[in-house]
Formats: sequence, structure tokens, C-alpha cells
Amino acid sequence: MSARPFCPHCQRPLPSCYCLHVPRLHNRWPVRILQHPQEAAHALGTARIAALGLSDCVLSTGTAPDAALLRLRDCVVLYPGEGSQPLSRLRSGPVTGLLFLDGTWRKSKRMLLESPALAALPRYHLESPEPSRYRIRREPRAHAISTLEAIVQSLEFLEGAPGRYAGLLSVMDMLVDEQIRHMGEDLYQRRYLKAETESPQSRHRSAESESAECSDRNPDPDAPDR
Repeated sequence: MSARPFCPHCQRPLPSCYCLHVPRLHNRWPVRILQHPQEAAHALGTARIAALGLSDCVLSTGTAPDAALLRLRDCVVLYPGEGSQPLSRLRSGPVTGLLFLDGTWRKSKRMLLESPALAALPRYHLESPEPSRYRIRREPRAHAISTLEAIVQSLEFLEGAPGRYAGLLSVMDMLVDEQIRHMGEDLYQRRYLKAETESPQSRHRSAESESAECSDRNPDPDAPDR
């Protein structure tokens, strides 16, 4: 049995290719994305949407930055936490490269801590991020947003252009809606909406008990729940 053909750009099966829906947009602030290797396997990863749509965007997979990411002399990391400065302080300065870490909170934090090159770069964060529209991922932080949302919100803030990159988020919305249809509304309600009111321990137990059911209800291996 021959393997299904995949789009070489969005890396989705050809019937699910979304490339034609991605707007091509010019961004003044260069975007660099360091993607954890495990994140690259997720069909609903949002970083690739940014890489396809932005005129100046480099997506690299690994746990430490390579030459393509660090060739900019004044690259900064967009990541919240101790030692991170408000993004507003960057707005009045010269245009610089924006480096985003694409992975779960645990993996991205480990990437940051274990890479001297990343640790040496200045860090900035969005002061008041908008609520996430990525409805099929449970994060440990109430204000967590997807990589694409972080990129869009950062660019629109720095460029003073609200809504300029909204077309990229529309593609993400389309993929999320498609995934919810695959898993079924009942499972989506229990696995994600119910989880908002549960403790972290309860969410963990719920995810374990429902993993087998999710596989049965969502037989498409290219439509994971992330």
C-alpha cells in the first residue's frame, strides 16, 4: 500500500492542504522560530502557518539555535518569565529579529535553560496577551497562547497595525474547527471545556482515561489533538 501524498509546504495530506488559504504578508520585524523536534510532527502546529505567510520568517527545528536563526546581531527572544522585559520597551528601538520558541511550556523552558546561546539573548514578553483562540490544547498557564498567536500579537503591537496579520489566525481557526469535527463535539466538550474547571491533577487523570477513546473517535493519524 503506497503512502499518501503530502504537501511539501504545509506538510499535510494533499486533501487537507491549507496553503491556498494562507495570506502572504510583509512583516517589517524579522521572525525566527526555533521549533522543538517533537512539535514538528504535529499536524496542527501553528508555527508553519507563520513560516508560509510571512515574508521574513525562518523556521528551524532543533533544541538549540543554528546559524540561520542567530545570524541577526540583535536577535531577542519572546518568552515570559523572570528577567523578561515588556515588549513596549522594544517598540521605540531599532527593528530587530524576534525569536520564538515553538513547543510545550515544559519543552520550551528546557530549550531556554539548556542553550547558552538562547540564555545570552535579551528576553521580552507581551504585557497583556489576548485570550487564545487555539481551543484544543490545555496549558498550565491561564494566559498561554499558541506560537502563531504570539507572533501575530507581537508583530501587530510593534508595527502599530492591529488586525494586519489576522488572516494567519483565520487559517489556524479553520484547522482547529476541522480537528473538533474529527474528534466529535462530545469528546471535545469533555476533554477541553470541562478541563477548564478541573484541577491540574484531575486534568491529567482525565487525559489518560480518554486517550484511547480519542484514538477511536479520531482515526486520522494526521489530525492530532494539538
